Amino acid sequence: MTLQRTWTELVSRNPMLIEIARFRRKFLSISGSNAVGGVILGLIAICYVGIVTLVVTFRTDIPPLALVAVQTIIFVLLAPTLLHSAIAGEREKRSWDLLLAAPITKAQIVVGKFIGALSAVGIGTAAFVFPIGITAFSYKDTNFWDLGLAEVICLSFTVLVCSITIFFSARVKRSFMALGATLGVLAVSLLVVPAMLGVLVTGGGGMGTFYQDTLMFLHPAFTLERIMEASNQYSSLHTVQNSLYGIPQALIYLGLSAVIIGWSINTLNFAENEVKFIPKGKS
Repeated sequence: MTLQRTWTELVSRNPMLIEIARFRRKFLSISGSNAVGGVILGLIAICYVGIVTLVVTFRTDIPPLALVAVQTIIFVLLAPTLLHSAIAGEREKRSWDLLLAAPITKAQIVVGKFIGALSAVGIGTAAFVFPIGITAFSYKDTNFWDLGLAEVICLSFTVLVCSITIFFSARVKRSFMALGATLGVLAVSLLVVPAMLGVLVTGGGGMGTFYQDTLMFLHPAFTLERIMEASNQYSSLHTVQNSLYGIPQALIYLGLSAVIIGWSINTLNFAENEVKFIPKGKS
């Protein structure tokens, strides 16, 4: 009963689901004075047409898993753009106090804005179905199970990036700071740390490879690479790799996302001049 009440409060009857329409007007509309939305929409359209043209031209030569990797890169960069001003932007516009005075909970605010961003990700996913579908049915060695696993990794990691972005947006007073913090965390975790680990394990032979695989287990690019390697194997190794790469990472990404969203809600209990990252009563 408690779970049903929580679902009703945060999802099905959350007043902040108006954020879905707000995101659509901001990023997918060129009506009125929405110049930013028009520019963003124009750039998205140009990139999308370019991708579709490239896919149609080389549809028999492009592995669909490679296109999912491109989709992952785009979504990882798109998520901070969508959410960095979710809460910090309200503070900048002086509308945060009004929002807190409204008859809604802080959990509804955070979850509503989070769902609003996910709706935009859903639109992007639907757009990618067309080019990925073209390559999937044109490429001779397509493994649809592995393609599904790769898509699950892409979307679950995007959800994690969204949760990280809204966390920083909840903790800082400026949208630019939230964007910088999110991109900094992504750069360190996805680029700097893997590069350092690669240097440390180089020359270790088989043991070095084992340690690298273990340390890179949650890296989305590494996971996609392992899925690509397994997609062309039709032996017991294929089954083993599928059991290690795909579903486990996705479950961990989603679990971490839930924890970070909960953490974001708790941080809103702090006064504006506090900088703690630990919820009250948890120190």
